[in-house]
Amino acid sequence: MPPAVKHRQGRQRAARVDRRTRAARAEGREARDELLAAALQVFARRGYQQAGVDEIAAAAGYSKGALYWHFSGKEELLMALLEERIDARMREMVALLESAPPDRDMSLEASREFARRLSSQRDAVLLEREYWSLAIRDPELRARYAERQRRLRGALAGALEERARHLGTPDLPMPAEDVARIVMSIIGGLYVDELIEPGSVRADLLGDTLALIYAGLLARARDRAGPE
Repeated sequence: MPPAVKHRQGRQRAARVDRRTRAARAEGREARDELLAAALQVFARRGYQQAGVDEIAAAAGYSKGALYWHFSGKEELLMALLEERIDARMREMVALLESAPPDRDMSLEASREFARRLSSQRDAVLLEREYWSLAIRDPELRARYAERQRRLRGALAGALEERARHLGTPDLPMPAEDVARIVMSIIGGLYVDELIEPGSVRADLLGDTLALIYAGLLARARDRAGPE
């Protein structure tokens, strides 16, 4: 091969390497989003423990160095995915619960969100449930998972109390944090059932369950208040 051709091909290879490192920095948010999307796909296909950063970077079309420019490693990718694909949407739903007018059926909203996640964010739901299973045995992950749950549970508890005030109902007959824990546990359990046996959980089951919980809490509060 003539030297000029070799030199040109060498420059082309260098340009490709540069594109996959410097471009990741220059493109900023776009490169970060592509890496996150690739990580989600690889985690869903291979499982978190089996997935490697080389595979994730290659799936996104970047070098491993480009991945490390945006993320410190696989665990940060996991946390970013949970924050942006799962927790951010939950906080939006909590804010809606807190501010929705009294005539808005929030059990219906919960069913819609449950169905939406399973149809368009199934990989993210799968990853969140895998994180839960890993956290049981890994002390470091368990601590981070527990702190994440405390934050989400606290936000939901506050929204439940505010919703009760909006509806003009009696105070909850049990701590709002306990109610929030029950609700989050039910949601997580239904996700597991649907992931293991697709199609087994009807779309409105979550909403119906939450409506029953609320009705039971309201009845108990009225019983404790006694006759008017």
